[in-house]
Amino acid sequence: MNVTKYEQETIILFNEQEAAATIYTYNTGLRRTLISLCESHPAQVRQTEDNGIGALTFELPKKWVKVSPPRALSEAQKKVLEDMNRKNRERRQK
Repeated sequence: MNVTKYEQETIILFNEQEAAATIYTYNTGLRRTLISLCESHPAQVRQTEDNGIGALTFELPKKWVKVSPPRALSEAQKKVLEDMNRKNRERRQK
């Protein structure tokens, strides 16, 4: 069964009473991260389901679920990063 990109959802569920959150996802990077957490923190994170067509479901502490905006860089920080990138490109070209 083929699942369209639109249907490949990530759903994060939790309620105010329980301490656990459930994450259902098709996202490869997130699945990889959650599988790694299952291995490194088996008491807190566990895979609960595999739908057989690409999605996995995990349970973890809801305190671990975070939403954070991207870091805002100052002009000085941007300049330092640009210089580092330029030096790395020059070094690779040698």
